[in-house]
Amino acid sequence: MTQSSTSTSMADPPPWVLRQHRMFTWLVWLGALACAAALGSQYPRLDPLDVWALPALVLTLLVLRVMLGQATVSIGTAVHVTFISTATYVLLALNHQFSVLTVQSMALMENTYWFAVIYVAAFLVYEPRKAVGAAGVILGLATFICVLNMLLVVPPAARLQLLGPCAQFLLVGAVLTLIQATLGVQRTQFQAARAAALTDPLTGLANRRAAEERLTRLTQNAETYTLILFDLDHFKRVNDMHGHAMGDLVLRGVADVARRHLPEGSLMARWGGEEFLLILPEQRDKHLRPMLDRLRADLRHHRYGTVNGVTACFGVATASPAEDPTAVVERADLAMYRVKQQGRNDVHLADLRRTHVS
Repeated sequence: MTQSSTSTSMADPPPWVLRQHRMFTWLVWLGALACAAALGSQYPRLDPLDVWALPALVLTLLVLRVMLGQATVSIGTAVHVTFISTATYVLLALNHQFSVLTVQSMALMENTYWFAVIYVAAFLVYEPRKAVGAAGVILGLATFICVLNMLLVVPPAARLQLLGPCAQFLLVGAVLTLIQATLGVQRTQFQAARAAALTDPLTGLANRRAAEERLTRLTQNAETYTLILFDLDHFKRVNDMHGHAMGDLVLRGVADVARRHLPEGSLMARWGGEEFLLILPEQRDKHLRPMLDRLRADLRHHRYGTVNGVTACFGVATASPAEDPTAVVERADLAMYRVKQQGRNDVHLADLRRTHVS
């Protein structure tokens, strides 16, 4: 691998970030298309609100996409601003439509259909509790707008005719919010149960199952990665001399120390017993060896209760695109055992040609 191509891969964002950016790009273009279609359907008699509000909404989406591409805003901020902007537009449109209703057409207009999207989107943008609050605020404002306009704008003779559509519109919003809140609670409980199933209860790290799932996804996506197995040296002595409670403290401490050294996009898992597995974006030897040397030094000088530092054997392997992860783990495992045979407390690279700067 050449230095220039490796440097590019080191700077690339993680795949899940790229997927989020692509989804937001689709959202921008769909939003622009919807706004253009709304204005086109009104031509040549454009609505006085839509004539400026819809272009402003499109401009906001485009600016956010440009800023996202330049990494000046996060994907979370972009989605949050998009949600607020869209909700503001539909509330303004709801208020505006009462002033343009005619006696012959006392019914809510088509733009009220978008409220259903807003209520559902709240639970995609925010976690359930905040989503309920956001949907509740929007529903409350919609209710206030309807009541105020019914009292001050709609002619008394037409209020009864418009009361049914307004009540149905608000009730649908309340029901949608309630359904989404219920589903949100269930989704949170499911995610918590899944997280528990993928987490090592002692160290709080990912467990072996979670690591295997990550390796499977990387393989399916034909992504390269660097895999590191490390095993604590003479850990049985720690349990024998200091007790199993102190051994557990050492394992938790090693997890805390190691996590501080991992690059963004990495996963650390407890592979079994005193053995840990690290899955990193593909690394060069130029960066990898110094990182592991710093990690080894921190492990050696860290105090874990009554235990003054630990050492470990590190085996490193780098996967080829779509390579069977079992083969990658086996190479790292063999590299780790070579360190054990050569005196422990060291690093061995199974794929020097892949990780070395050419």
